Amino acid sequence: MNTPLHLDMASGRLSAAGIVVDIDTRAEDLPTHFAKKAETGHVEGQLVDCVFARAVATSGDMTVHLQLRFEKELLVSCFLALTTPALRKLEDADFHGSVDQRHRFHGRWLASMGIPRSPAEFGWGSTGVARDRSDNVYIYIHNLNNRWALRR
Repeated sequence: MNTPLHLDMASGRLSAAGIVVDIDTRAEDLPTHFAKKAETGHVEGQLVDCVFARAVATSGDMTVHLQLRFEKELLVSCFLALTTPALRKLEDADFHGSVDQRHRFHGRWLASMGIPRSPAEFGWGSTGVARDRSDNVYIYIHNLNNRWALRR
């Protein structure tokens, strides 16, 4: 599925993988191409029931891995991992060595949406670029339903 990828800086709405998601999106409303999995996660020392929904799409020549996190049936976070054709071909050692390059690429995508710095906070939530312990780089978008990630 090749769909436009867009983050509306004014509202926090994300267009990706054939859908538009925002603070009102529910897991049960997602199209069938999303794989859903219920998990229990640790959030600030408490066990929280979550549903993760995943889909892969393309936008131009990029592969977009989208993951949505729901808590108490509410969308709290979106995660985007973007991969270009050049990055798709990296061997393991080169993948780990490309962390800074991938981080800059994700930051440039956010800048192309009008978000010049990472992290950034808005009235609708926050966004930025992060990396996990496995050197995966991704964009996070937390909305106002996400009480643990937003410290206001």
